Amino acid sequence: MKKFLILIVVVAIIGGVIYYLKISSKPDDPLANARTEKVTRGEITLAAVATGKIYPLAEIEVKSKIGGVINEFFVEEGDVVEVGQKLAEVIPGATPLEMVRAREDLRSAELEKEKAENNYLRNQQLLKQGLISTKDFDDVKTAYYLTEARYYAAKAELQVLEYGSKASPASKNEPEQGTEMQEAMKSMLLRSPIEGIVLSRDTDEGTTVVPLASASGGTVIMTIADVSEMYLKGDVDESDMGLIKEGMPVSIKVESYPEERFNGELIKIAPLGREKENIVNFEVKVKILEETDKLRAGMSADAEIIVEKHTDTLLLLESAIIREEGKAFVYIPDPTSEEGKKKVEVELGISDGIHSEILKGLKEGDTVVIP
Repeated sequence: MKKFLILIVVVAIIGGVIYYLKISSKPDDPLANARTEKVTRGEITLAAVATGKIYPLAEIEVKSKIGGVINEFFVEEGDVVEVGQKLAEVIPGATPLEMVRAREDLRSAELEKEKAENNYLRNQQLLKQGLISTKDFDDVKTAYYLTEARYYAAKAELQVLEYGSKASPASKNEPEQGTEMQEAMKSMLLRSPIEGIVLSRDTDEGTTVVPLASASGGTVIMTIADVSEMYLKGDVDESDMGLIKEGMPVSIKVESYPEERFNGELIKIAPLGREKENIVNFEVKVKILEETDKLRAGMSADAEIIVEKHTDTLLLLESAIIREEGKAFVYIPDPTSEEGKKKVEVELGISDGIHSEILKGLKEGDTVVIP
């Protein structure tokens, strides 16, 4: 009997302990493990994002008017150049056979010139003696001038083939050759059409180049850029096209300077979208308004086109907001509720994807339960 009573007491104690543990483990606050967020005050921006690259004001591809071989470069990549500055020399890439023909053409032209000159001098005397008419003499003189021009052209051509732009200038007694030589040398020396920097040298010395007038459009020898102004060209998703317009401010971020922002202005929106992989984007152009010494053509960049910007406004995390049937709600703590919270309607302003602006329904410092 005594053992039975002891057993009952032990069972009762164990039961009491278990009951106590259950009671004590039950949370008094149903929100004890809930995530909460405070309503804060700050700045929020609604922006459309454009992803693209940095471009200079202008890029010029330098090509040669004549076909030939790159004989010499006068500038390197990154050099600053002025308008008219020498960039490179292209000399005609004559074959041995062409050199032989050029020498034969010069010799032939020289003989024709000597013959025409003798005939001219002889007829000049005949004219003075009244033995030929003025018309006949003019015909002889014209023929002499034509053969003389062909001679100087053949001589200039041979010198250019042999010496390039370093060919010896003509003497004062050979003005026609001087003109031919100057034109030939002018076509061989490539000069900068703009003030800027050399972005790239696309060929090497000794490379054969195709002339500008060819069907292919010619060989690109180098590229020069006017970097007095810099721009961003990027793509905006069609879903944001209803938000943006020209003249909006832009904040630009480049990967090379992740902690810096460059101010810009949206100056152009493409009228035609481009579809790629079933996604339609529109190209935009942004003028960078600040000093651009740090920026380089071709840098990857992201631009935030500022649609709206509100300061000193109430903010709440997007994850705390419930959207139902076109309305917005949040949960706030409610000790009188069995769940410890209640749902209240709020009016939202703009959103940046992380926070939303709260216009009505909450105040600064309010606690919101994240669902």
